[in-house]
Amino acid sequence: MSELARYRRWMSVSILTILMICFLIAALFPAIQTIGVGVALGAVISWINASYLGRKVRIMADDAVGGNLKRVNLGFLTRAALAVLGVFLAMQFPQYLNTYAVVGGLFLAQFSLLFIGIILSRNTEI
Repeated sequence: MSELARYRRWMSVSILTILMICFLIAALFPAIQTIGVGVALGAVISWINASYLGRKVRIMADDAVGGNLKRVNLGFLTRAALAVLGVFLAMQFPQYLNTYAVVGGLFLAQFSLLFIGIILSRNTEI
């Protein structure tokens, strides 16, 4: 299994765990339901953005190995548009989503990849 696929699998597991915790918080504590759902929306968008970037990087690496020297776009505008859409939804429906929670959730995949990288670099037998 390649390094990128291993990181992607671990990131998916960690994001799904975070989503489970967010939905449990939203179900058990109605007073902070908007925060739990907001973090969940931000985490989903963050996971989509990180997976999309990983796919683009894999395509770019395969092209470089194959000798194809064309210019490759990493999809920044697509990823930025998804983040803006999430914040827009939070601002449009404040009764369901907390805007600050959505913005905070947008960073979860990146931080989880940071910690996963630290863990996997120290323990190579996982």
